[in-house]
Amino acid sequence: MSLPIETERLILRRFTLEDARDLLTLVADASFSRAVPEIEPTAPGIRRYIERQLAYQAFEEERVFDLAIERRADRQVIGLLTLVRRDQAGAIGWALGADFRRRGYAAEAAAALLDYGFASLCLGRIEAETSVHNEPSWRLMERLGMRREGRLREATVADGQPLDSYLYTILPEEWRAARLPHAGPAIQSEAGP
Repeated sequence: MSLPIETERLILRRFTLEDARDLLTLVADASFSRAVPEIEPTAPGIRRYIERQLAYQAFEEERVFDLAIERRADRQVIGLLTLVRRDQAGAIGWALGADFRRRGYAAEAAAALLDYGFASLCLGRIEAETSVHNEPSWRLMERLGMRREGRLREATVADGQPLDSYLYTILPEEWRAARLPHAGPAIQSEAGP
């Protein structure tokens, strides 16, 4: 399976410079910006971020590789999905614009990336981390079949304050058993990387 990864409603693909306008709108929202502090919320900062992402090989080891979450219906970028590979393990994360939350987009995108990580990248474990205060995110992790492995004390900083995080993980056999019935498998695109 290669990029892009397509689902019923979404296309998960590399960012392009044409995405700058949608991304600028997303980072203008403080809650999105806090989730992705590596994106400077200015036009030049977004251009640098996209150029940096384009320089990476897809799912290159130890790189924070982000995919644009594009809505198929109107081709709008509504968020991003991250996968970092480390040996045979991966770490995922996501951020959606405030107007696109609570519609199942994050679950659909994350499920497709878990499929991809286990089936195409042959990962033996995928983890995700979120603030203990970000209940929608850790509830989604639980719906995906991920298990809470622990609480990481003062693992992140937000607005200058240290915050505890929850660490969730899932193994390939757990994913196969827990697959979201509504997400279905990702649709293979014919386009190359």
